[in-house]
Amino acid sequence: MRAFVDESSTVRTPERQEYLVCAALLQADECDAVRDELKKLLLPGQIKLHWSDESDRRKRKIVAAVSSLHPMNVVVRPLDVRTRRIERYRRKCLEAVYYEMSEMDVNDLILETRTPTQDGQDRAHIVALQGQGLDRSLRIQHQRGGDEPLLWIPDAVLGAINADARGEARHLEELADTLLIHKHTADSLATGESERP
Repeated sequence: MRAFVDESSTVRTPERQEYLVCAALLQADECDAVRDELKKLLLPGQIKLHWSDESDRRKRKIVAAVSSLHPMNVVVRPLDVRTRRIERYRRKCLEAVYYEMSEMDVNDLILETRTPTQDGQDRAHIVALQGQGLDRSLRIQHQRGGDEPLLWIPDAVLGAINADARGEARHLEELADTLLIHKHTADSLATGESERP
């Protein structure tokens, strides 16, 4: 089993914001076939699917395709006061995802690449968590969304969750059967004092 991870940060109200991380789980031997199906959704000249760039009609088509592929999706989300501490939210969400993946024996996670510095911080973070008890067999790697179509699945799931928060429930309703876990984060799951690298 492999996990493909994307994230979203959204302001819900002037005082509240939410950071979400979704991991789409697929059997390793299914990945190539699912990639091929997702690539069929690309428009001419389009490099990758990205929820916020798509029309409502296209979003419906993407959701239908993702739903038909039957991935299992794990979503974690903290809701807190509005702040600029986005990286802390991200670490908290990723920490929860890492522990969920470890419990499910999913040790291969692909995250969408950001900057080289941020990718390095991700690697340092997981090493720090492993030093505090997280399964040491869990590994992460970073890939560009344009190079890894399976990252489009969590992007669509998070887009549907954000649409639902704005009162557009139909996309999330269609994906509901793919949501294996959908929960808010708890405090740090590591045994140490801090999740910081």
